[in-house]
Amino acid sequence: MNELTIARAIHILSIVIWMGGVAFVTLVLIPTIRRSSFMSDEFYLFNLIENRFASIARTLVLIAGLSGFYMIHQLNAWNRFWEIRYFWMHTMVLIWLMFVLALFLIEPFFIKDHGRIVKDGHNFVNLQKTQLVHSIILTLSLITIFISVLGAHGVFT
Repeated sequence: MNELTIARAIHILSIVIWMGGVAFVTLVLIPTIRRSSFMSDEFYLFNLIENRFASIARTLVLIAGLSGFYMIHQLNAWNRFWEIRYFWMHTMVLIWLMFVLALFLIEPFFIKDHGRIVKDGHNFVNLQKTQLVHSIILTLSLITIFISVLGAHGVFT
């Protein structure tokens, strides 16, 4: 087995775990908390669980990025970013950048005081907004995964 095959396996595994977590938070955790009977604790519980996943997601996003760029380098495929038929590679990088910004910049520096939101009684509205944002990023991510698999198998070339 060569290094490129190992990098691809690491890349896919990191994305499966990362997107599985995003899907769980979006499709299971948030809807369950929003429908629960412990309304005063819902945002606290969401943050407790999501903060734990965020540290895992940060690691996986870094691994996905490193393995992806390693594969591009090993294949000498940088020129693909200049060709429209490889648009799916652009979408992968854009989704990756979106998560890098969210996990390493926006969440830690701009959305760090979730406790204040709960104390102010805005948890239900903010949880609705959070679910909407998560639904959008999950949908974009799943579309990207779908077209990237097609692209990697030559459908667009």
